[in-house]
Amino acid sequence: MTEKTILPLYLESALGRLDTAKAAHLENAGKLDETETAISRAREQKAELEQENGSSASAWRDAFRAGGAVLTDELKNSHIERVARRELAQECDNLAEVLEYERDRLRGSCDVTAREYRQAHLDVLMQYAGHELDEALKKTCGALVRAMKLKILALDNPLANTTGNQGYVGPETAVMQEVKAWLEQQVSAHHIRLADEPVLYKTGLSSASLPHMEHGLADSLGKRKVHHEKLRQRGADLKARGLLP
Repeated sequence: MTEKTILPLYLESALGRLDTAKAAHLENAGKLDETETAISRAREQKAELEQENGSSASAWRDAFRAGGAVLTDELKNSHIERVARRELAQECDNLAEVLEYERDRLRGSCDVTAREYRQAHLDVLMQYAGHELDEALKKTCGALVRAMKLKILALDNPLANTTGNQGYVGPETAVMQEVKAWLEQQVSAHHIRLADEPVLYKTGLSSASLPHMEHGLADSLGKRKVHHEKLRQRGADLKARGLLP
């Protein structure tokens, strides 16, 4: 499908805004994925270091006691390694905390760009659907309108039976109800195939197909204020502890 030759020109601006919003959201989503992966890695490495240190501490004390409390070079080096692992475990813990702060900041950013993408997606669909309906009403309803008018004229004849269980129904109302019932049935039975719809093939029917669209941290003005205040407090704490510049 060659989008440049198939997509309507009147949608060019709206589709451009959609592409921009999509790129911005995917950039935030990609950073969030990378950050979550880094958090998991830091937590795993911390657990491994703590496990190594726990088992080696007992062995070191046994060796120290068995050697008559003599600090040999080997015991000294083993102790230095244990201290280094303990400090590295703490560094992993600190990094994970900083990354979790960054993760929550990015989740808020994703909520903002997701909202912008959903709006841009809706703008394209509304503009496209409105144009298609207008064109269909203008170009394809002539025969239907003529037939409806004929049916109204026929029902307007005094000899026509326009009295049913619900009493008298005016010709215009009767025809409109008949057409409405038929249209509702046709619409219900119709299925949109994206392969036959270049615009929808590009945009998709749903804006929820992108990753990280629903974190619920900053998808409204009130939530954004609360989220930003919590981040401010956490950032200040991390800076006070020397974990953020």
